[in-house]
Amino acid sequence: MLNLGVIEVGESDFSSPLILVEAPGRDPRPCIDYRKLNSVTRAEYFPLSNIEERVEAVGSAKYITVNDLTKGYWQNLLSTQAQRYAAFSTPFGSYRPLTMPFGLLNAPYCFSKFIATLLQGCEQYCVPYLDDIAIFSNTWQDHMKHIDEILGKIASAKFKI
Repeated sequence: MLNLGVIEVGESDFSSPLILVEAPGRDPRPCIDYRKLNSVTRAEYFPLSNIEERVEAVGSAKYITVNDLTKGYWQNLLSTQAQRYAAFSTPFGSYRPLTMPFGLLNAPYCFSKFIATLLQGCEQYCVPYLDDIAIFSNTWQDHMKHIDEILGKIASAKFKI
């Protein structure tokens, strides 16, 4: 993560521990334990699309393209203040995340709100759901225009798919 520019070495007056989480049949994976921070964080809410309605709209289209934002959360930069609160410690030192880590209470809210704002005005042919973006159209010509517009918006935010 350090080599990817997702975190940096750094101290903070806030720090959450890094723990190993085990899942059956898989190797343990490192996770930042934000439970204490989340317990004192005011929850924000952003309504996710009614997935059943959106699936129906997408499913009735003749052409469908689904884009998955590569490591979507990691493409959202954190403010300096958020980096301070989201800092974590390991036996090897203390670190600050530079991008949005998993586990923060309001991460889904912030990410969903950003994507919805980015794609505002495209609701008739585009359905974002967290880091997946479905583009749907009834004609090939419209589909090419819709894909071009959505990819332009994604590129303007410097996101990668």
